[in-house]
Amino acid sequence: MEKVLQMQKLLLRWKLLPAAVLALTLAVLGATITLAGLHLRQQIREQIVNRDGEILQALSHKQQTEDEKNHEMLSSFDDPAEQFDHILNIATRKGILGVRLFTPQGIFTNAFPGYIAEAELPREDLARLQKLDPVSRQFSPLSHFEPKAPLESVDMLAAVEDPLKPVPLLFVNVPLQSSDQDHPRLVGIAQFILQGDSIAREYAALDRNLIIQSASAFIVGGAILAATILLSFRGIQRANRLLAVQASRLLRANQELALAAKTSAVGAVTSHLIHGLRNPLSGLQGFVKSHVAGEASGTEADWRDAMESTQRMQALVSGVVRILEEQHEVGNYEVSLRELAGMVSARMQPVARAAGIHFHSQVQAEGMLGNREANLAILILENLVQNAFHVTREGGSVWLRIFQNENGVLCEVQDQGPGFPEELRSKLFQPCKSTREGGSGIGLAISKHLAMAITADLELAGSSPNGCTFRLSLPQKLLLAACTPAESIPE
Repeated sequence: MEKVLQMQKLLLRWKLLPAAVLALTLAVLGATITLAGLHLRQQIREQIVNRDGEILQALSHKQQTEDEKNHEMLSSFDDPAEQFDHILNIATRKGILGVRLFTPQGIFTNAFPGYIAEAELPREDLARLQKLDPVSRQFSPLSHFEPKAPLESVDMLAAVEDPLKPVPLLFVNVPLQSSDQDHPRLVGIAQFILQGDSIAREYAALDRNLIIQSASAFIVGGAILAATILLSFRGIQRANRLLAVQASRLLRANQELALAAKTSAVGAVTSHLIHGLRNPLSGLQGFVKSHVAGEASGTEADWRDAMESTQRMQALVSGVVRILEEQHEVGNYEVSLRELAGMVSARMQPVARAAGIHFHSQVQAEGMLGNREANLAILILENLVQNAFHVTREGGSVWLRIFQNENGVLCEVQDQGPGFPEELRSKLFQPCKSTREGGSGIGLAISKHLAMAITADLELAGSSPNGCTFRLSLPQKLLLAACTPAESIPE
């Protein structure tokens, strides 16, 4: 119950939970849309850049086919001069600033116009250009776009002392292939240098469109997710409020049951006190009355009985007052089974010696009880031991044994009395006429009630003309520590 209330209070206190979940969800949505947009942007940019390369390669192949058909080649296409004439026919098209010619090994051979600066092909670009496509059996073009390329790196006539503003340039590397289609091979590389203004504009338009589309997707998707999350949390909060109400009702009912149980235990302890005082008070009253009337001389034994009765009443009052005070204490403490047996033994040994009875206590289990349960168990055992003293002849023995079994701990009190008649065993724990002279028979009934108050069980384990055994069974749930066999405590 307490865990349910703590969880409920935590959920009710964390009012920022819906906002936190919504923020996290929107962050994940925004990151997903952003990553998808960047991936799409990269793919479209590659298509835009490679578009010119594919066009130039197609023009080169068409020009090469026409030259071979018209027999315009003076020598083989492996000749760098033929290759340079071939690319000059393409370089005159609009938007092409210049062209460079490289050998299949990437060595610069010529350029047009003449002011185009020499350059080297990067090794990774050369490796890609030399790779033949097994499907089309052609070498693929390779394009690079530089949005801010220094013009002087391309045009040797550009001012060096006063550098020009960087311009967008597109570099398209078109591989030149031999005429043998059965055994194609790379015979040269033509690098076309194109104006990149149109590509820069396409890039800017692409970015604007992607931003608009991503923002629209985020707004629409975020609105749907926000509405779903807020509605879900509203339902959860409504369920939490109902749970809080039910938990409060259950807690209140539990408190009432606990209070009723405590009241029942206190009533049982009070009844125990009244029962314990009844017989001593009756005897003490008769003794005093006889002496006042002058009907008795008052022997030493009578005065000793009166003193014992007074001491027993004082012990009962002290024990019950202690338990009643502990019902109102905030703090709790633990009592071991060895300590419990020791306290019973310490209180009963003087009584046993006065009656000429040998009292033995033995503990073969270890464990801990709460102070309230331990005090009620002590009252029960003391009552059983005192009853055993009353039925045991002088010189006899009474045993208190505490040991464990699979269900918990057993506390047995064994005497050497005459046992119980068969007709009384069925009504043993009901208030009736006691088998002992002057007794009321209510002691065992109160002890049974005290045992029930701590969810324990009190029963007659055995009865014969040689004695009887009462057993107090403490369930495992009452123990605060595991029980293990232990040595017997000193008597």
